[in-house]
Amino acid sequence: MSIGVETEQERSAAKRNVRLLAIYLAVSMILAWVIFFVINPLSSASTGLGVPSGPVRYLWAVLLGILYDGPQVIFFSYYYIHQQRWLAQDIGVPYEEGKKYPWMTPKRLVGMAMGIAFFGISGIVPAGTFDFAQFAAVFLTIVYGPLEGGTGVALGWLIRGPVFTGVLSPVVLLNDFIWDGSTYFTMGVVYRKFILPQGANWRSTAGLATYAATQMPLHITVGWFIPSNPYIMTTTGPAFAATWTTINFYYKPFAYFPNLIIAYLVADRLQKYIRAPAEAK
Repeated sequence: MSIGVETEQERSAAKRNVRLLAIYLAVSMILAWVIFFVINPLSSASTGLGVPSGPVRYLWAVLLGILYDGPQVIFFSYYYIHQQRWLAQDIGVPYEEGKKYPWMTPKRLVGMAMGIAFFGISGIVPAGTFDFAQFAAVFLTIVYGPLEGGTGVALGWLIRGPVFTGVLSPVVLLNDFIWDGSTYFTMGVVYRKFILPQGANWRSTAGLATYAATQMPLHITVGWFIPSNPYIMTTTGPAFAATWTTINFYYKPFAYFPNLIIAYLVADRLQKYIRAPAEAK
């Protein structure tokens, strides 16, 4: 692990690339929505997509996931690893202006491995009963960061899916891998940039509400307004309505929110032992 010097050319290139990646993110998301409305998966007339939960529908979900969710991973990962103050905090050294800190360290590799194991084993509790996987994902993302949280969730699915939920289809696993993982790459940056710099009391109240309100539209189960959502892509109108009712009136209040809230509050309180919130700006 070595600390170098960040040149003015490198800083300028990073800012330019962030702008270009933001444009790429926006264009790709718009394209995903255009495709979604063209193929109209919820319509019973969309016979070209095959039967509900069929392979053609899941392949479309993967394609839209690559278009809609993949750029989030690229953008937020790139943004994170070029925030030198955050990287200094992550390795536990004082930040110095003009220094270039490593983003891939033994500590981060250990965090990723722990994240994969933690999220993978979280499937031992059925998500529909008490979504312990949601606890694991939020906890990892806040305590460690977006790289550990997103990687832990994405690769952890390859354990959780086959071992605990009976998902053996590579297409279905790939869909979950892309979508669920991308959520926490995004949320790690949202927490670090907008929530962590605030005071502890604000973070426990308004910060929690901000985190939940931002994550909900992105989440694999409750994010209904995402074109790559498999619950939308693999069902037609009546089946979608039934799934929507179950998730909104049972899963959200009893399985999803309790774990999100508990994980957030516990992980956020641990920040004073991990990094100084006042230094997070």
